[in-house]
Amino acid sequence: MHKFTKTIKKGFDGVFTEVDHKESLGLRNPHDLRLFHLDVANNLFSFGELHRFLRQNIGRYVFSRTAIEQFYIDEEIEDIGTKAIELLRSAYKMDEDQISEELGDIMLYVFLEQMLEAPKLYSKIELNPYGSKNTSNGGGVHLLSLNNGGKPTYQKVIGKSKIVGDLRNAIDNAFEAIVELKNDNENELRILESTALYQAYDPETTEYLKDIIIPSKKINASVDKAFGVFLGYSIGLNPENYSNEEFREKLTEKMNRDIKADVAYIIDKINEEKLGSHSFYFYILPFNDADGEKKGIMDALLLKGGI
Repeated sequence: MHKFTKTIKKGFDGVFTEVDHKESLGLRNPHDLRLFHLDVANNLFSFGELHRFLRQNIGRYVFSRTAIEQFYIDEEIEDIGTKAIELLRSAYKMDEDQISEELGDIMLYVFLEQMLEAPKLYSKIELNPYGSKNTSNGGGVHLLSLNNGGKPTYQKVIGKSKIVGDLRNAIDNAFEAIVELKNDNENELRILESTALYQAYDPETTEYLKDIIIPSKKINASVDKAFGVFLGYSIGLNPENYSNEEFREKLTEKMNRDIKADVAYIIDKINEEKLGSHSFYFYILPFNDADGEKKGIMDALLLKGGI
């Protein structure tokens, strides 16, 4: 049987720390609601390890599997990060707002591959040449294989991310896009069948994926649409008010309070938009200053300075 594998490189555990909590979306279908934070130094999140991790993986986010394989064939794998950065700069013509928003989609790619074990079908940036709505409204698309008593069962996990100061605003923004994307099957299939599948994968993988996700080709496989969501927000703790030990304790307490305050809001959004038959996979990460730091992180990644 063909194995569709992840693209991400190792290093996740050295960057992200998971925070335990008791909240749940309580959906009938598979779901996740997971909280993480970066390393803390002197009562602030530090970004050194995140920068290294993103530089190591940016090429795997930007390029298709076929393109990555070509880097190996041409013995130019050391250039993959540089070429990926050039492509990002060109795609967004150095538009500061668009580039800073790209960070959320990169982070979502990381969490869907690492934590959900759902390999990338394609990233948002890969779709730029095809004029997809996903390039402005959504993130990438990942393929999740579910264990369902032996019958092949899959989910196409459609990504949406938002990094903004207020967590509830981030939730609102994500759901606005999800509602627009949920019925966009025709555009997705056009991209998959006529362009992305043939250019992104080797022939064996292309046939394997067509058998799963193209309706006219499907062979005894169930495929449902799901949503993966990355949310970044400002933690809202004054670093001057705590000792280092106190801050680390308050951080996890605050994250627990934040998700407890907003989990019912997320569930209400799902119900209001009649999305309860879908799976949702949420990954949430706080920043010191979400609006400013998303720009600084992308500036650093694109070698423009930054934090």
